[in-house]
Amino acid sequence: MKKNILIIFLFLLIFSFSKKTNAGIAPEDVQTLRLYEDSLSVLCDSIVDGDEQGIRQQSCYDFIRMLVKALKVKNSFEYPFDSLKHINIMYPDDKSFRIFNWNLQKSTGVYRYYGAIQKKSSELKIWPLYDYSDYMKNPQDTITSSEKWFGMLYYQIKQEGKQYLLFGWDGNTLLSNKKIIDVLSFDKKGNPVFGAKIFNTGSIEVPHYVARFIIEYKEIAQVSMRFDNDLQMIIYDHLIPIDPKAEGMYSYYVPDGSYEAFELKKKKWNHVPSVFNSTQDQPPFPEPIDFDKKKKKNTH
Repeated sequence: MKKNILIIFLFLLIFSFSKKTNAGIAPEDVQTLRLYEDSLSVLCDSIVDGDEQGIRQQSCYDFIRMLVKALKVKNSFEYPFDSLKHINIMYPDDKSFRIFNWNLQKSTGVYRYYGAIQKKSSELKIWPLYDYSDYMKNPQDTITSSEKWFGMLYYQIKQEGKQYLLFGWDGNTLLSNKKIIDVLSFDKKGNPVFGAKIFNTGSIEVPHYVARFIIEYKEIAQVSMRFDNDLQMIIYDHLIPIDPKAEGMYSYYVPDGSYEAFELKKKKWNHVPSVFNSTQDQPPFPEPIDFDKKKKKNTH
């Protein structure tokens, strides 16, 4: 008797969890999405582990086509796709959209980035992201659309009103990486806009605003840049050249153990040259994300 009660309890628990996870999706559509997810998972592995660039590239294109088909299923926004190991799926606090994001390693060792934004809706509202970063002449000053996206691999989203700060990593070259803070908003027609001149890299007295904030550093260095919930500030490593003669050559820049920040005042993020000055102060970071070790896995 007790065994039967336990089986019934477990069945109800699993059913309740499944219903909650896929709320609003018809049972037959859940089954369809699971089949798509299984196929997408295989393609994900091939994007990362394919022996040749041609195989990885074709798997990437096949993945995009299949993802679009899957997202056309009614209420697909409610389906988590949480078995896709090599794809970042990120939501802001208001859960009004999500971003699918991944990268593809070329035979040269550098990366191309891919992504899509899906708005929360019973019908499909999606914008593919086209990596245009190689062609941007002034990326810090450029405000652009999803068709000319500054490609990167996202690892954090911070919502501030109707703007969303996107923290990302770019395996820039074989010699240097970048960390970027981009800004996502939506125009009056609901289309995504990237970049906003809200980062003051100057001073309060002499401001200098940029549309996205970028730091470049030595490829093997580990650099932190993220929003800290306790301090309500953006905290990042202060970088210096490993040799004074390398001033301005950012592939030789590494953290020196001190930190800079941005602090929000009157809807602008103002630069703070130094934080954690006291020897008793400890930076509130977990272990930094080591992208270098994870490149082969194609994850953030």
